[in-house]
Amino acid sequence: MFYSPRICCLLRWVACFRLVELFAPEKNPVSQQLAINNRKSEGKWHRMVRISLMSDIHNEFEPPRQPTAGWFALNNARKATKGHPEKGPLLTDLRGQAIDLVVLAGDIDIGSKSIVYADQVSRFLNVRAVSLAGNHEGYGRRDLNLLIPELRAAAASTEGRVTFLENESVTFDFDGQRLHVLGCTLWTDYAVNGAEPGDIERAMRNAEDGLNDHRLIVQDGRVFTPQDALARHLESRAWLAMEIARIQSEDGPEARILVVTHHAPVPEANGEFMGGKLSAAYASDLRQEIAHWRPDAWFFGHTHYSFDMMVGPVRVVSAQRGYVCREPGAEDFVPRMVEI
Repeated sequence: MFYSPRICCLLRWVACFRLVELFAPEKNPVSQQLAINNRKSEGKWHRMVRISLMSDIHNEFEPPRQPTAGWFALNNARKATKGHPEKGPLLTDLRGQAIDLVVLAGDIDIGSKSIVYADQVSRFLNVRAVSLAGNHEGYGRRDLNLLIPELRAAAASTEGRVTFLENESVTFDFDGQRLHVLGCTLWTDYAVNGAEPGDIERAMRNAEDGLNDHRLIVQDGRVFTPQDALARHLESRAWLAMEIARIQSEDGPEARILVVTHHAPVPEANGEFMGGKLSAAYASDLRQEIAHWRPDAWFFGHTHYSFDMMVGPVRVVSAQRGYVCREPGAEDFVPRMVEI
């Protein structure tokens, strides 16, 4: 089968990553456990960081075309609460829970409306927020190369309430406890159902045919392609490796790190659709990287399947609302509280 030069170049990148994973030296598990015990004995983990996690809020679909009784109840409860955002899940139960940080892991709304909502949540809960772009943020047909800086600028205008991340990190201090938050959309390597060139090309064709991403998102003045998504994935993956190494070098192996992406880092995140025709567009298999990098937790979204599992000592978790009035439970969704 003939592959274009660009496809061949991208596939070589994937192969290089797989070789790095295969031959990367594993850390000594005994030393890792000793480091964990030392951190506990020194009191450095005494202060747990409480984070409210949500993604795939999809405020662009509110008000819904066919509202249900559940949505009317949600809307009435929001209206009855002073200062509550007009869209999104009901947040009243989060007040008074001593939250340190809110994380919105993408697909919040189209374009900069996602930052507006993150700021509304920050103001309502009186807590700082971290936001990143999912694929739907790009559905307004604003060129991604322009949209990302605009989202960053919109967050910067919130006077510190919202931080937007795309291949960027931010460090918070909670009563002397430093937390490094690394964020990016991540996209996908299309290899979750098979890493052979033919498997990847097939997955990319399926994504191009089956996803609105490749009709509604624009990059470089043209329709966003699976090749563009793969290139962005590889860039983010390389950045994560370098940034985690930098933080652990500067702060030591005990540095507390949270990774937040929109696309999923494990195949199991696809739930019942794992192995399906489009599943490679939703998740990559980064279990080896997670085990090697050892962040404290990894948050994600995109699959509309709330999820919580351990990859070695690393908690991989999502809390996804989905489409109101179209997906079961969306009207009753409550953000997940995670302690790390």
